Amino acid sequence: MMKKRLVAALGLFLFFFAQSALSADVKVVVHSTNALDSITKAKVADLFLKRVTRWENGRAVTPVDQSEKSAARAAFTKELLGKEVLWVKSYWQKMIFSGRATPPAELSSDSQVLDLIRTNPDAIGYVTEATAVPANLKALTIQN
Repeated sequence: MMKKRLVAALGLFLFFFAQSALSADVKVVVHSTNALDSITKAKVADLFLKRVTRWENGRAVTPVDQSEKSAARAAFTKELLGKEVLWVKSYWQKMIFSGRATPPAELSSDSQVLDLIRTNPDAIGYVTEATAVPANLKALTIQN
């Protein structure tokens, strides 16, 4: 009986450890010419769910997501949108079906996100915390 409890406890520990290893903290990145230095979680959600489609200067925002299977996407969705990836996928299916909006483009890596933002001053994306942000881009401070 004691052995079964120990095995069960070890299994739970490994499960939660694996889950935390899969999710990485993220940072939100924009072009260095963007006027923002900080952003609220609510504003991030509005931009990525396309409830807000223009920057304060009137230019169109280009949000960019990562693959729905990536650890960065899972962390971003949970930490900044307060949702699960499945919820966001369902949200976009409804938006597409109703003809109101299309989801942000999905890229497959941090480097692809940084490359897109480097060439598009109106883009906003996210990368894992460990990823270095080049000098011509900047990571925004996230406020609650």
